[in-house]
Amino acid sequence: MREKPAQDGSLKSVDLNLLYSTIALVALGLVMVTSASQIIAHERFRSAFVFMQQHAVRIALGSCMLVLLMKVDFKKYQRFAPWLLAVSFVLLVALFAWGTQVRGAKRWLRIFMFNMQPVEFAKLALVIFLSARLADAGFDRDDFKRGFLPLFAVSVAMAAVVALQPNFSNAFFIMILSYILFFIGGCRLRHILLSGLGLSLAALPILMHVDHLWTRIGVMLGFGVPDAGYHVEQSLIALGSGFVTGRGPGASYQKYHFLPDAHTDFIYSVIGEEMGLIGTMLVLTLFVFILIRAVRIAERSPNDFGYLLSMGLGLGLFMSAAINIAMTLGVMPVAGLPLPFVSFGGSSLITSLAAVGILLNVSAQGMSRPRKVARVQSKRSSRKGLYAVRNRYAGRAR
Repeated sequence: MREKPAQDGSLKSVDLNLLYSTIALVALGLVMVTSASQIIAHERFRSAFVFMQQHAVRIALGSCMLVLLMKVDFKKYQRFAPWLLAVSFVLLVALFAWGTQVRGAKRWLRIFMFNMQPVEFAKLALVIFLSARLADAGFDRDDFKRGFLPLFAVSVAMAAVVALQPNFSNAFFIMILSYILFFIGGCRLRHILLSGLGLSLAALPILMHVDHLWTRIGVMLGFGVPDAGYHVEQSLIALGSGFVTGRGPGASYQKYHFLPDAHTDFIYSVIGEEMGLIGTMLVLTLFVFILIRAVRIAERSPNDFGYLLSMGLGLGLFMSAAINIAMTLGVMPVAGLPLPFVSFGGSSLITSLAAVGILLNVSAQGMSRPRKVARVQSKRSSRKGLYAVRNRYAGRAR
C-alpha cells in the first residue's frame, strides 16, 4: 500500500491496513470481554452484559478520539508537548491525594463521572515529549548535561511517581520505552549504558524491600511461595485446554472464578481457551502487523518528529501486548498491563485508539516512498543511532 501526501486525515489517505488491524482487535475484544465477564457481571449486577455495555461505550469514546486525532496535524503536538507532559504529572501526583485505592495501589482517579488511570495518558504524553525534544533542531544529543540528562531526568521522575502508587510494571515500561527512544533518537550509547547502570544500582536497594515483586519473580522462575502462582497456573490451564481450535465462543471453563481477572489482564488466556492456538496466533500476528505498519509510517514520515513519534507509539503498543502475552504464558512476572484494544479497561483502550489516530495522521502526511534524511550531526562521535539505519533503508528503497 502506497500512502499519498495529505493533511486532512481522510480515509483515502491514511494507512488502511493499520486501521483495519485495529478494528479487528477492538471487535475481538468486545466479543471476548462479553464472554469472559458474563459470570462475574451476573453475580455482581444481576446482568451478564454490564461489562460488555461499559466496554462498548468506551469503544465509542475511543473511536471518536481516533477520528478526531486522525484529523489533527501531528506537528502541533511538538509545540504543546511540554504542556501535555505537565498535565500528565499533575494527574499522577493527584492520585496520592484523591486517587481510589484498589488492591493496595492508588491507580485510579475519578474525574466527574469517569474513572481513569492517569498512567495511560502519561505514557502517551511522554512519548510525544521525548519525540519532540529529540527531533528538535537545537537538541544536542552529544552533550550529557544539556542534552541527554534532562530527558533522562523526566523519564526517571515519571517512573518514580508511578512506582510510588505502587505500579512497578508501568514504571519499568516507562523506562524501557524511554531508553528505546533515546537510542532511536541518536543519543550516545555511552550515555544510555552508563545511565542505565547507575539507575539500576540506585534502584536495586529500594526494590529489594518490595516483597510482592520478588514473589512474582520467584513464581516465574519456579520457586515462589505456594499459591502465589495461582494466576499463572490457571492461565496455563486455560491456554492448554484450548488446544488448536479452542472450546468454542463462550465455552470457557476458567472464567467460572478459576482464572482471576479473566476479562482484564488475563483475557488472552480466555482467547486461547475459546479460540485455541489459532485465536492466540491471530492476536499476536495482528500486533506484529501493527508494529510493522508503524515502522513503515515512520519511514515515510515528513519530518524527524513524525518518525520518532510513530516509532514510539508503535513500539509502545507492541511492547504492552508482548508483556501481557508473556505474563499469561508465565515467562514474565505478573504485571498490571492490559492487552491493548482487547482487555476491559477504558483508559488503556481510549489511549491506545488515540495513539492509532495519531499514527494515521502521520501516515496521511507521509510520502509514497521512504525519504532520505540527513544524518544527525555528531560533534564527538560518528555513531548516529538508528537514524543511520533509517538512511541506509531509504537509500535501498530508492
